[in-house]
Amino acid sequence: MKNLWKNRPILIALVASLLFLLLAALTVGRRTAGRGEDLFSSALLPIQSGVGELTDEVTDFFTRVFFPSQVQAENERLKKTVAAYERRLILYEAMEQENARLTELLDYTSANDRFYFLAAPVTAKNLNPYVDTLTIGAGSRNGVKEQMAVVNGQGIVGRVIEVGATYSKVRTMQNEDMRISVMVERTRDEGMLGGLVLSGDTVVGLKLYYLPKDADIQVGDTIVTSGLGGIFPKGLDVGKVFELAAEDNGVYDACVKSEVDFAHLEEVLVILESEG
Repeated sequence: MKNLWKNRPILIALVASLLFLLLAALTVGRRTAGRGEDLFSSALLPIQSGVGELTDEVTDFFTRVFFPSQVQAENERLKKTVAAYERRLILYEAMEQENARLTELLDYTSANDRFYFLAAPVTAKNLNPYVDTLTIGAGSRNGVKEQMAVVNGQGIVGRVIEVGATYSKVRTMQNEDMRISVMVERTRDEGMLGGLVLSGDTVVGLKLYYLPKDADIQVGDTIVTSGLGGIFPKGLDVGKVFELAAEDNGVYDACVKSEVDFAHLEEVLVILESEG
């Protein structure tokens, strides 16, 4: 039995040869076979299918045994092909995301055509523990100056606080020292926005305060810039009221949620000039 096991490849080859001869006998002369032979061949179709599968397995076995280098080379080629397709897919998805972001910025500039914008990439962020400053790839050579407003398709990002020749630093709305004059779009009541409402280390909103005592503010109201202070032009979206403060709070009147995703900012718009 041991000797038979050692000669297993030879036996497999012999069986494969016999099966091949049987398969050839069954298929030869198929075009000239009579009706009786056609019926016989049809009855043997399942057997032929099984023989074909077994022949493929035997062929694969001998290829792996006697030509391992070819199998390994083919595997390496397939791995490289798969890796190339994966890289192309990642690049394609990144291009789609970039196109979506740039389209959003273009739509924003079209809807606010009274401003002259400069698009700039975000090159660095302060993430400790949240984005309170940004560095952008545009500076004095591009016409950027301190105190200029910075926005994106979702709303106010912040203002320029430092300008170099080819870069600028931006203090974002998530900076504790950031303050801007705003109004409730529906009622035109004016107030001040700034300071963070936190849940642990997560910014959940901005504080809205100094509203008139009789202000009719509601959850869902849109908050826009009032134009006071000369930095942010009037009418820019800031966010929406998502929570009213308790009557005995005495610190702020409501919490405002910005739509800007500060953690994933990649491009911004600097407002260089306004027509009015």
